[in-house]
Amino acid sequence: MARGGDGVARAFPVARNVHDEGILIESVAPAPVAPLAVAFARDLGERLAVALDVTGTLAVEMFLLGDDTLAVNELAPRVHNSGHWTIEGCRTSQFEQHVRAICGLPLGSIEMNGSAATVNILGTGPDRPAHLVGLEDALADPDVKVHVYDKRRVFERRKMGHVTAVAGSPEEALERARHARRRLRWGR
Repeated sequence: MARGGDGVARAFPVARNVHDEGILIESVAPAPVAPLAVAFARDLGERLAVALDVTGTLAVEMFLLGDDTLAVNELAPRVHNSGHWTIEGCRTSQFEQHVRAICGLPLGSIEMNGSAATVNILGTGPDRPAHLVGLEDALADPDVKVHVYDKRRVFERRKMGHVTAVAGSPEEALERARHARRRLRWGR
């Protein structure tokens, strides 16, 4: 979510994240969870931003527990990897929203451009110069975007970039992002 210096807050649609050994591997929005859980999450995020007097972006990572309650796991008062899907997925990305908030500009629309999914591109193998292979194949789908973070070296499980797809449903967006991600590999 983002909150301006004037106190106006806008929560992005809630995303579901999947982690592997503490590393975010994919996000999908809107989250396939009950509307009541979404409402609770958005309300909790806004209350935290107000309580902390945040101006800018606040990423709030929560766990949805078995009894449908929420537990806050992490607060990040900045743009966050779990919100990278907003670049293509929303009319105003988390990055633009952050700049608007800290510059005293009106916050932008958080309306979605369709369902969105992001799959992180992680490094594999030993430490070596980064050479991404398969980019043309990954970008064959016109609704897929590949973001590479310009890290010069790749090694096992290092976050090197992400793939985002926008589609008509969260499931379709995730499948398209996964498909594009499978086309990428790190050369030797």
